[in-house]
Amino acid sequence: MKTFILSILLLITTLLSAQNFRLGFQTSPHLSWINSRNGDIDNDDIRLGLRYGLDADIYLSGLPRYTINTGLFVANHSFKAQYTTSQTFFINGKEFNEPVNILYKTNYIEVPINIKLRSDMFYRMTFYGQFGLSNLFNISASATSSDKQLDGDAVTNGILNRHIRLYNLNMIMGGGMEYDVGSNTAINVGIQYSNGLTDVTDIGSLNEKTVFNSLRLIIGVMF
Repeated sequence: MKTFILSILLLITTLLSAQNFRLGFQTSPHLSWINSRNGDIDNDDIRLGLRYGLDADIYLSGLPRYTINTGLFVANHSFKAQYTTSQTFFINGKEFNEPVNILYKTNYIEVPINIKLRSDMFYRMTFYGQFGLSNLFNISASATSSDKQLDGDAVTNGILNRHIRLYNLNMIMGGGMEYDVGSNTAINVGIQYSNGLTDVTDIGSLNEKTVFNSLRLIIGVMF
């Protein structure tokens, strides 16, 4: 939580101190899936989610071609894991010792920080590419298991029941196009890939590192 508060304060301070910046809004659907270094944990489904919120471009040295892109978003992710391990593990005190599928539904506050490089405008279009990191702070999560032991149970209640980690770090890369519609307003459309760098789950009895990845369609407007 301290990291989250510091990130918000840093974002606000940066925007207030920046000489040139612009703001916008995004509502962007994405597909999410997991990868695990434990061979007994597999992705069972590709799930649809949504990210929406405030988008911000901060011009470096006052030049719109070179910007720091950040923002403040709510991101809804879900992913379905298939556990075929013979090792017993526990979630919310419930024992799992046979193959089971578990669907996780998660909600995050997301604060990306990345470098965005923009082309010159021609025919009212500007193209861009971006690369950087994104900070995700879990605010809620639930789980449903195929054996019905979990049926939409919250899995972030207190320290002992926090099976989805509070903080997640992703690497992001992507590109897109902005179309100028006049009056300093542009429609933003792009593709963004997000690769998980840190463990998203916390199941103490399993030796695993499970990350989630996503592919996002950027749909937004900049002012």
